[in-house]
Amino acid sequence: MADKTWLYIYEGAPRSDVEERRRIYIGIGQSMGRVFEEHNPDAESLRDAEGTLIRQTVEPFSSREDALKAEAIAIHVASLMGLEPIYDTEDEDELFEKNDKSVTNISGTKTSKHLGPAIFTRPGEVAQGEMRETIIVPISPDSLEGRVSAFGGNSGEVFIERAAEAWNIALAKRPKIKRLVAVLKQGHVILGSWEVDPSLEWVLVNPDSNPPYSSRVRIPVPHPEQDDVGEIKGQRYVGRLQVGVLYSPDIA
Repeated sequence: MADKTWLYIYEGAPRSDVEERRRIYIGIGQSMGRVFEEHNPDAESLRDAEGTLIRQTVEPFSSREDALKAEAIAIHVASLMGLEPIYDTEDEDELFEKNDKSVTNISGTKTSKHLGPAIFTRPGEVAQGEMRETIIVPISPDSLEGRVSAFGGNSGEVFIERAAEAWNIALAKRPKIKRLVAVLKQGHVILGSWEVDPSLEWVLVNPDSNPPYSSRVRIPVPHPEQDDVGEIKGQRYVGRLQVGVLYSPDIA
């Protein structure tokens, strides 16, 4: 049975503008007695300092693993807010990426292995009117019929199962399509851009279902792992979307 685990925080007193950043310690323990047990010197100094507030979760997490995730996220957010987070070095391997460790985060941010990009983004815009030989498919944020969501941590090989099917695509247009671009409905972020080989088979996804579902196909993508063709993944799509597919002007 998983051990219930609390998260607790030592909040350092506010400092003046001429002093260093406000310190904060974030830790976890399987009993509230852990709050006052031995810690690393920085944490103990903060806990025992005048003006420090000690807080804890009202209810425990159901497992140490879940508490660790919460601890990592809290440290990440504290870093972004300009605080100086302190934590137990013995937990580093479980909290952070391998090459991103320090007892206090002087640089400002830390990379938690428990946080991933909700949606990958990068600067730039791509207008529908400037695209060529492209089919544009709209993607909702949630998973669909057992296929993955638009979560930015999914690789191209995984996400292609969502992006490439199942679409109604006119036979006359298929030979002209050389690129597949998936766009998030909310925010119009480009989730992926793949090469299409129209000479490959356009496989019917549900041929035994009733129309219009019976004619829906899987777009033939020969290299699903290459999901940033043209280096536009993460940029903002400028153009309209609809329930079904759209095309670049040269195809439409």
